[in-house]
Amino acid sequence: MNFDNEHSGDDFKYRTNSLRTSKCTNPNITMTQVDDSHPPNNYLSDKSTNFITFHQNIRGLTHKTDELLISLSCVKPQVLCMTDHCLRPDEIKSIYLGQYTLGTYFCRSIYKQGGVSIFVSKNIRFQEIDLNQYVKEKDFEICALQLQIASINFIIICLYRSPMGNYTYFLNQLELVLNTLYRVSTNIILCGDFNINFIETTSRIILLESLMASFCLFSTIKFPTRNFINSHTLIDNIFIDINRFNFSTKPLINGLSDHDAQIITLSDIMCSIPKQLLLYIRIIDSNST
Repeated sequence: MNFDNEHSGDDFKYRTNSLRTSKCTNPNITMTQVDDSHPPNNYLSDKSTNFITFHQNIRGLTHKTDELLISLSCVKPQVLCMTDHCLRPDEIKSIYLGQYTLGTYFCRSIYKQGGVSIFVSKNIRFQEIDLNQYVKEKDFEICALQLQIASINFIIICLYRSPMGNYTYFLNQLELVLNTLYRVSTNIILCGDFNINFIETTSRIILLESLMASFCLFSTIKFPTRNFINSHTLIDNIFIDINRFNFSTKPLINGLSDHDAQIITLSDIMCSIPKQLLLYIRIIDSNST
């Protein structure tokens, strides 16, 4: 599927940053092994749970981390995809999210707000994929990483399109990304705020779903993700190959945004559960002895 001819399918470039590099299944691209001191095996318990991914347009992550962690305590996803975090690079790197580490992100430098990010449970190793050459603020904001769960490789993609963004450009860039990343053996989970209403059958929906279906990716969210008194729209979604996994989805209403979060559970993929670690902090003040 080709929407215009002004974009070329150049190979992806991956960050080196003096980190180790390794070849992934695509011989044309190189991936960066992120060596960020993940906890050793004794960090894991002998219990396991299903592989769960969370997505939400968070409408600004600042001052919401504590409430977010509380809302996740009953779900315990391994991957957090957040759109519209509204942070600068130095700000998002300083975000503390308990058992999660920042895997990859994109921050705007021209316009305010926006941005995308993926956080990963600290017991899971991942490889960051650099997609910056395809990013254009408002039109196509994206980040991605590769990780392994139960010996199965997954590529997690998080993207955002502003309602003011160029839709044709968005589709073209998305096709370029998927053309490069997709392989028959690839398991892709693509989360995002598309800012088009999946409840309606419009030409934009048809074009997007046709493109995604050509890569065996299908929408899984069937409930409204943005609810007001007189308006209910489904503008956020999660795409997977629905023929490969047993899955379930549900909303998570945490009150942190005007977008409800979406949870997808792959019930036939099991993950180890990190042990609960206690952190003691001593406060030094005038009353300390």
